[in-house]
Amino acid sequence: MKENKSAVHGKYEGKMLTLDEAAKYLRIGKSTLYECASKCRIRYYKPPRGKILFHIDDLDTWLDKSEVPAGTVM
Repeated sequence: MKENKSAVHGKYEGKMLTLDEAAKYLRIGKSTLYECASKCRIRYYKPPRGKILFHIDDLDTWLDKSEVPAGTVM
């Protein structure tokens, strides 16, 4: 059974996250996340003269698309 997303989001609920925060949320390296963003694999936002930002819902969508069914051989 999947966890309630609002329980997992905690302090991030409905927020835009920096690269550091998003990498921490996803439990992946910043360079890995930056590479995914630069290759348009994950949606991001870049305000004028700002750092890239990620919306929590976009991160969850990306995770959901990356799910590997049980029993799949790697």
